[in-house]
Parts: sequence; C-alpha cells; structure tokens
Amino acid sequence: MAIQLATAENYEELIKGEFVIVDFFSETCQPCKIFSKVLDEVEYELPFVNIVKVNTTKYPELGKKNKVMAVPTIFFIKDGEMLERHVGALTEEELKAKIGEFLY
Repeated sequence: MAIQLATAENYEELIKGEFVIVDFFSETCQPCKIFSKVLDEVEYELPFVNIVKVNTTKYPELGKKNKVMAVPTIFFIKDGEMLERHVGALTEEELKAKIGEFLY
C-alpha cells in the first residue's frame, strides 16, 4: 500500500485501517524530511503497513484537532485505537521495532 496523504476530508477514513502509522509533518521541518525518507524505506520493505501523512502546513486544523504541538509527531493506531504517540523523528530501526511490537 502506498503512502497516503491525508486531507481534512479523508483523514478519518484513512486512519480506520487495521494498523496505521500517521506522520504529522510540516514542509519546512528538517527532521520531518529525514523521517519522510525513513517512511519511504519502511513502505518499500513492509508494503502491508498503512502510512498516512498529514501536512500540518496545509491542514492546521488536523494538527489542532489531534493536539499536535510539534512536528514530526507520529501516531500508531490499531483498529481505530491510539496505541502510542511519539514526538520527534524515529530511525528506520526504531520504526521497525515499533511496528513489530504493535503487529506481533
């Protein structure tokens, strides 16, 4: 499954999946750009993981609604339930460890 970009209209629908990683980012944030590359890698290696990206520059209301105070903020959601919220970029190894923890 490809990385999906959320809008104010489709956000709720996109996070309904079995297991979803949500990345709140901004276009000007350097750690966000680094983490974006990590997500691309993980998406390539683990194509079954749903990844949703929320651009808080374009959709500040989604950031506000989800109480995102800093970017990147990463949500791990399973069956509509928030498992964990992480502020700051993760390395590829850290992200894969989290995915393993939540999926297995």
